[in-house]
Amino acid sequence: MFRHWSHLFSGAEILSCGPGPFDVVTVNSSTLAKEISSPTVLVRAVDDAHVVGIWGNTLIQIWRGAPTNALTAEANRIARELVASSPVPVSNLFIVEAKSPPPDDETRKTLATFSRDIVSRMSISVVVAEGGGFRSALVRGVGVALTMILPHSSKFKFVNDLSGAVSLIEPHLKPGIGGAPGLINAVHELRGKIGARG
Repeated sequence: MFRHWSHLFSGAEILSCGPGPFDVVTVNSSTLAKEISSPTVLVRAVDDAHVVGIWGNTLIQIWRGAPTNALTAEANRIARELVASSPVPVSNLFIVEAKSPPPDDETRKTLATFSRDIVSRMSISVVVAEGGGFRSALVRGVGVALTMILPHSSKFKFVNDLSGAVSLIEPHLKPGIGGAPGLINAVHELRGKIGARG
């Protein structure tokens, strides 16, 4: 397992992919957004094991099942779009739930593109390795190792739980959108969207 997650955020070439088996909501489409999002959380992509959403100036990615290259590439596209269009710095909350298996090689390369090309343009990126114990320790160990080889100004932080992540992201939140409690609510809402299409 350590080997699989050890390359999660390392450098790689940009890969292209075709459409995936997930729903995509266009930011400019208020009709679609209202159908699957609350007024505060915009669901941008969702499938049976993953969700990508935007809350204020925070990109939220939650991985419950096996990471797929198609959704990972879509998350990269969403992140690039958000960073390019946001008038304020963007933060990222990346949650790896306890039962999410390590990504395959192709997906790992696409995730590496995110860390190399997109996170460098964000105010902060926090990775939550849920599950505790040995698994969480492995993911955190990989994170610490990666921050040693990334540029000294690495914006990645690695924590074991949502409360730790929220504490790190809170100073980077857009004023007036609900602060830490709003971010926690957004995460809970997004978790509820995984596998609940239709």
